[in-house]
Amino acid sequence: MALLFVRLEKIMDTIQSALFAFKKLIDYTYHFIVAHQKNKYEINLTFHETDFHHCAGLQYLKDIDIPRNTQKLFSKIENHELSDDTLSGSAFYEKVQESYANVKNRISGLQYIEKYLDNKNLICKYVKYMNRNSSIDADYLIKSVMNRTTAYIFIRKRRASNDFCICSFFIEPKQPYNGIKAYWLRKEKINNITREIFILYDKLSIESPKNP
Repeated sequence: MALLFVRLEKIMDTIQSALFAFKKLIDYTYHFIVAHQKNKYEINLTFHETDFHHCAGLQYLKDIDIPRNTQKLFSKIENHELSDDTLSGSAFYEKVQESYANVKNRISGLQYIEKYLDNKNLICKYVKYMNRNSSIDADYLIKSVMNRTTAYIFIRKRRASNDFCICSFFIEPKQPYNGIKAYWLRKEKINNITREIFILYDKLSIESPKNP
């Protein structure tokens, strides 16, 4: 029984769970329609394998050897060669110098990124002047509360396409982040393989006049 417990604990390693959750979303696109200052904006949020390194905050752990190559990184995590124990060996795992970032909390929250996005949440237009102590370069900020824990999900347009990506992600940071309020009009999640659409919120249909 003790051996079984050890194996289960290993399987549920936090960085592995975070990677599993993120890889699942690579097969999906979130399509948002947002209203901001009487204008409508469409957002296609996509997930690439190369996004994981930054979403997990691994760029902060400069004092340990973490592969930049996505294939090597994923392989090491999946084979327990890069584990929570390995990451905790970094001096910056729980406190990054001159930053509010907490990599341990970030990875822990990343396990539930899909639930935070699917959840009933708030979106706002992110503006730097309202967050003077932050160097984050984002277009929108999603605030999602789940089990009394607040996740801050920052998204911005990709350089090479019109899609958006998660550019930063925090769980219960020491300072709150703010923006100009926007409103959800439609939220849907699309399976890129089957093209199945999951409607998460649809104010447009609610407000549309019914056919006589």
